[in-house]
Amino acid sequence: MTTTLKLSQLRLSPLNVRKVEPTGIEALADDIHAHGLIQNLGVYEDAGKFWVFAGGRRFRALDLLKKRKVVTAAFPVPVIIKDKAEAIELSLVENTQRENMHPADAVTAFAQLRDEGGMSAEDIAARFGYSTGHVAKLLRLGSLAPALLEAFATDTIGMEAAQALTMSEDHAAQIEAFERCGNSPAAIRRILTIEKVRTDASAFCFVGLDAYEAAGGTITRDLFGETGYADDPVLLDELVAAKLDGIRAGFEAEGWKIVEVAAEAPHDIYSRGYLRPETREASDEEAAQLAALDAQIEALETEGSEDAAALFERRDAITEGFEAFTDAQKANGGVCAYIGYKGDLVLRHWTVAVERPTAKVEETGPYAASMIERLTAIRTMALQQEVASQPALAIDILLDSMTAQLLHGLHSYDLAADIHPTVTRHTVEQDVLDGSRLADLPALLVDRFADIPADGRFETIRAMDEADKMQLLAALVATSINGTIFNHGGIGARQATADKYADAAGLDLRQHWTPGQTFFDRLKKASLLAILADECGEDAAANCAKMKKGDLAVAVNERLPVGWLPEPARRFTPLREQPTDEGEMSEVA
Repeated sequence: MTTTLKLSQLRLSPLNVRKVEPTGIEALADDIHAHGLIQNLGVYEDAGKFWVFAGGRRFRALDLLKKRKVVTAAFPVPVIIKDKAEAIELSLVENTQRENMHPADAVTAFAQLRDEGGMSAEDIAARFGYSTGHVAKLLRLGSLAPALLEAFATDTIGMEAAQALTMSEDHAAQIEAFERCGNSPAAIRRILTIEKVRTDASAFCFVGLDAYEAAGGTITRDLFGETGYADDPVLLDELVAAKLDGIRAGFEAEGWKIVEVAAEAPHDIYSRGYLRPETREASDEEAAQLAALDAQIEALETEGSEDAAALFERRDAITEGFEAFTDAQKANGGVCAYIGYKGDLVLRHWTVAVERPTAKVEETGPYAASMIERLTAIRTMALQQEVASQPALAIDILLDSMTAQLLHGLHSYDLAADIHPTVTRHTVEQDVLDGSRLADLPALLVDRFADIPADGRFETIRAMDEADKMQLLAALVATSINGTIFNHGGIGARQATADKYADAAGLDLRQHWTPGQTFFDRLKKASLLAILADECGEDAAANCAKMKKGDLAVAVNERLPVGWLPEPARRFTPLREQPTDEGEMSEVA
């Protein structure tokens, strides 16, 4: 119904989907003063008052003209009166046809249509010409805490950060993530999914979605990303272990001398050589099948047909069966099965020549092999920096390494200072090093000695003073040092030598690095509880057993004493137990 109402009878409706404060009101007021109100306002009646749900900018401009005393409260305003039920939908239609509608307004409007109008995402999409996926994403943004939606509307939170916050439907968790991470989408996603596993991770692909869901696992979908997240990493670990155990049992039953099954490739996998299967002759039956297939393939090729692909596949399936490992190969051979990058099972066979004894790294403590690799790499970086600052020690290390190789017949890869020469690279994420004094030594070396030219290098070095030469030597030697215990590797002579160098350097890792919150965030819940029990007692661990993993990581970080270091970062090799004065055995800390 079209009519006129007094300006004093109108109020701005809370149902107007456009909540973000509009701009250009003064210019619009001037235009209305000059040309009049050309377009009607949309209103609905509620509790004896008329509420403007369409035309909020024009209403604000009229109110500004009243404050300027250009019009009075009795100014007649042309309006179209609609039912309240139509207000949300019509407000959305009006605003979507205009430019620069803030996404927060559309989010609120779609949520109201769903919650108050009973419309599904498909209904909303069909009504307003959007794709169902677009509407579903906006409805997902509507699950943000009210305070975060307000911040989103004022651009305090950016679109990507708002999308990342939808990874949790827990408003308290959303707010905590925003307070901790600010407007960083990557950091928010990491915090909200810290207890989850990406569905494109190799371990998840290895198990498979069907097997995971069949075991009761659930998935959190990321509507704004290209992947999802498995909500139960403990279940996933159990499924991975069970599948690997089955694979191990199968190879052991085949009679292989050594069977290694792991989630990741051992660090020395490519140094083990290859063992090729032997090829047998085709049986009479197989030969007949191959001959028949060859005849069919030849006939199709003569006809110029391209439908022989299936026949080639059948032929390959038969011939692949001709290659197999013999019992003799298995009796003196090793097989290693590990999960590939894309979740496939990778196999490596080799002949076992001489088994070199090494101390295996057992994952019986709270630290996984991958975390032990990180921690010993951090200790290696600290040792490099110490050696780089002590040229006299660097010379001793250089002489030790060269003497071991030239006089004692050792290989450079068995020594901590792998001088032939090489540059030791580390796989420690930057956020684990944040706040530390550690840096990439090769990069520092380049900066420090960047003035040494490639052409005329020898002459330049000859002209350097003794102190600069010693500093260069120390840095070069330090760059080659490596005491890292690689994932699924062992502890041997290299780590023992690295400890000798660390003792000689007076290395105190706490002067270079202490674990920050990111370190604790990367540990599993069981590992956090084990550390808490060791350092603060079993009661402390029991009291925290029901905490969420993210909260537990923060609590453990706060409770541990100043200067605490994880066990694998204290030494490269464990200390042996030594007898006390009373003759008893005690562990040296």
